[in-house]
Amino acid sequence: MAIAALKRKGLKQNKQAGFTLVELIVVVGLISMIAIYITIEINQSSDDAKVGIVTAFLVSNVPNAIASYRARNLGTCKDLDAAPTTGDSSLSGLSGDEAVKAHLVLRGLSPNTPWGEEWSAKYNTADGGGEALTVTITYPIGGANSDDMKSSIVANIQDQGKVMDVDGDGSDNDIAVTYNCS
Repeated sequence: MAIAALKRKGLKQNKQAGFTLVELIVVVGLISMIAIYITIEINQSSDDAKVGIVTAFLVSNVPNAIASYRARNLGTCKDLDAAPTTGDSSLSGLSGDEAVKAHLVLRGLSPNTPWGEEWSAKYNTADGGGEALTVTITYPIGGANSDDMKSSIVANIQDQGKVMDVDGDGSDNDIAVTYNCS
């Protein structure tokens, strides 16, 4: 009788050991859904961070770099499109828009966007018609959600005191921001 009881007890243990296939499928499905949710949230957070970085760059960093240039040049942006005078021989041949960007980068601006693309700068001189001297930064917006990020950035920088004009209406993913430099 003891042997029969042990056999029954052993059979019950075999039936209760491990998980069923349905239980395993449910657990794997739940883990997959959680992983997808986390991935989406991380990507969204990354886009939000990049919008913040670009907004700070265009609203604060660029005007500060222009002000720094003006402070070193007697309150004017004169010669902003001439080669920077530094010990770096790679900058000596620059002129025009390349020189404008080089001057601004020398004052602490990153030469690339958060997406690894290069932005460009243009110095607009007065044409005798009383127009102010301006600097226009053309900043490409990259990433999968570039249209949404572009509209958020334009909304963030519009009507900021140091920003004269924002043009983000084009079909490309560039934002053109104009600053007073006179």
